[in-house]
Amino acid sequence: MNNMSSVHILPEGPGPGPRGRAPAAARLDLYQLRTFFALSQTLSFTRAAGRIHVSQSAVSHAVKKLEASAGCELVARRRRRLALTPAGQELARSCRAIFGELERAEDALSVGGRRLQTIRLGATVEFGTLVLVRHLKPFLARNADIHIDFRFSNDPLPALMSDELDIIVDCRQHALAGLERTDLFREEYAVVAAPSYLKGRTVAAPKDLEGQTIISLDKNASWWGRFVHAVPRGEQPAFRRETVVEINHIRGIINAAAEGLGIALLPKYAIAAELRRRRLINLFPEVRVKADLFSIYRKKRKAGLEAGSRVVGYLQQIRPEEFG
Repeated sequence: MNNMSSVHILPEGPGPGPRGRAPAAARLDLYQLRTFFALSQTLSFTRAAGRIHVSQSAVSHAVKKLEASAGCELVARRRRRLALTPAGQELARSCRAIFGELERAEDALSVGGRRLQTIRLGATVEFGTLVLVRHLKPFLARNADIHIDFRFSNDPLPALMSDELDIIVDCRQHALAGLERTDLFREEYAVVAAPSYLKGRTVAAPKDLEGQTIISLDKNASWWGRFVHAVPRGEQPAFRRETVVEINHIRGIINAAAEGLGIALLPKYAIAAELRRRRLINLFPEVRVKADLFSIYRKKRKAGLEAGSRVVGYLQQIRPEEFG
């Protein structure tokens, strides 16, 4: 085995082993360590295999060989789920430090040689599709040594915590140890409807929403809570389930509202184009709805990486007025 692909770890102990001989060093292969580290973060052979682009059986084989080299069990099956043993938890902590240092070394070498660096950027679906993919083109044109892969989901945090993503933009607030947060801007919400829906209907005050067709992410209209609470008591509308149309995706709500299927509560950045073209009308611009704060998150141990810092710096230049 090439010395460049293995790590020697000496077991702790008071001194020479039986018959005066020193205990043998555990010879841990770097590829096996990477594979184990991916498994320790995902606790799934399938997800670990997808992350490091190998087969599921290759992950299982590498971890078994690593356990044989270490002389102890690292991963245990418990009720059809994987869990790290105490030895596995200790090795995972060491891997986090080892591969963190390797990332920093690779980053330093890349900066010097301008080698192409990949940043895995995640965001909520609407913000990612409507904002990020549109506004990163100038950045990529000026930073030819950076390649960005995107992943959009309603909850990007788990992928960040398991190191499947390097940076995320999220409107939920996370106060977890080991995370660095950089605030961007507060989004605004608007109650909107299409001119075709409003024709022949009177919707002049929040109370007038009662009896109207309401489009919501959920049947109980809890999505509308932020608007209802922004309206003074006595003027707050109450919604009946039979008047609520449930659509479980923001883009679906936007399209449904634009087609005149009902009244919707939407983030203004997501409907800026529809508002400009008057496909949707802002019904109560005077009501200041409690807004979510968009922030950038990345792990503190990656905060010093140069390519990621360039991406974060560029994202901080996004102006919220561009999105309504």
